[in-house]
Amino acid sequence: MYGDFILLEKEGQPSKRAERLAFGDTSGRNEAWLRDTLLQYPDILPIREIAPSFGPLIPLCRELRTSVGPVDAVFINRHGLLTLVECKLWRNPEARRKVVGQVLDYASAISRWAHSDLQRQVAMATGRQGNVPFELVKAVAPDVQEHQFVDATASALGQGRFLLIVAGDGIREDVESMAEFINRNMAAGFSLGLVEVALYGLEGGGIAMQPRVVAKTQTVHRTVVALREAAGPGVPAPINEELPPELQAEGAAAGEEFVESPKQAAYRKWWQPVLDIKFDDPDQESPTLHWPNNVKTPLPWPQTWLISYRYGGTDGIVGVGTGGREEALIGLFEYLGSQSQEILAELPAGTKYRKDEIKDVMTFTVRRKAAEFANNDDMHEWIKATMNTYVNVLRPRIVDVMRQQKEGG
Repeated sequence: MYGDFILLEKEGQPSKRAERLAFGDTSGRNEAWLRDTLLQYPDILPIREIAPSFGPLIPLCRELRTSVGPVDAVFINRHGLLTLVECKLWRNPEARRKVVGQVLDYASAISRWAHSDLQRQVAMATGRQGNVPFELVKAVAPDVQEHQFVDATASALGQGRFLLIVAGDGIREDVESMAEFINRNMAAGFSLGLVEVALYGLEGGGIAMQPRVVAKTQTVHRTVVALREAAGPGVPAPINEELPPELQAEGAAAGEEFVESPKQAAYRKWWQPVLDIKFDDPDQESPTLHWPNNVKTPLPWPQTWLISYRYGGTDGIVGVGTGGREEALIGLFEYLGSQSQEILAELPAGTKYRKDEIKDVMTFTVRRKAAEFANNDDMHEWIKATMNTYVNVLRPRIVDVMRQQKEGG
């Protein structure tokens, strides 16, 4: 916990004590005050400790409206990278895990934006017209060119490259449960930091602010490819280490940046019924779309997920199975492997417990030929029903394993 600051200004003179203040108790220091203070003094946020590439921060706006609610404070840098900040006083009942999920929802919503969407929403939030994000950056970095900034911002939006920060007081009291929730979202393409801000009252009425990074994730980049409408013979396929070789879909060379295209929109439209799934388990998070041919939903074990995929068109394959980082899957199946026959009996018919084609790990996987389905609606229903069953069977077992680990020390 925090102690008071003791100020030693000059040798031989008495020390001065700066006492810890509580948010909200005096002078209107509430969440709105913290938000406005961070926008006025962005250096308070310890970006260098969380994700240096997102700094220096340039205040963009407050209350940026999205389809899932307004973001408290938004910053940008000269490279078009956005930082989304949610301010919460931890005594509020809605705080803790809920606020983390909230900021993740903001990032998901904004990742669907084009630069024009960002420009429009920032203009509405600030009451200014024009390309406000560029104008604010230009005022700080005069050498930035508008076309380069717009392209960089659009690319960052499409890739979901955001820094998410939850700032407030008392974060240390619940960091363990929030860390579990954050870990289960590590498959997304973002960095996230929990920042506790302490206030100290100085003699004479001044205030000292001390930010501390309580927890942070590592940036996890999604596999990003450029989808092209007319890919000629010899165009290499993207590499997706999370899929077996036969799941590699058509596209551009690995490492190219994401480019919006009609084909991308078609993929999203095809997967939308699956993305709208309602799981039986109320704690299971909704799946997210990952280009070029699959959706994922996180499992409680860090760095693991369920993956649903489709490849090869009407003559291809549709499947659902477990996935994740190799080390994470090895750790998970050390526990689940002994229950494999029991689990197989509860999972959908045709599910196999087998070794992954690429990684030296075991997986639960079920596949069907696309031709077995009468139409896309039937295929969507099978994918959703299969994912729901996998969640119902695997999730409680994983949660139980994690609880036993914790109780065992």
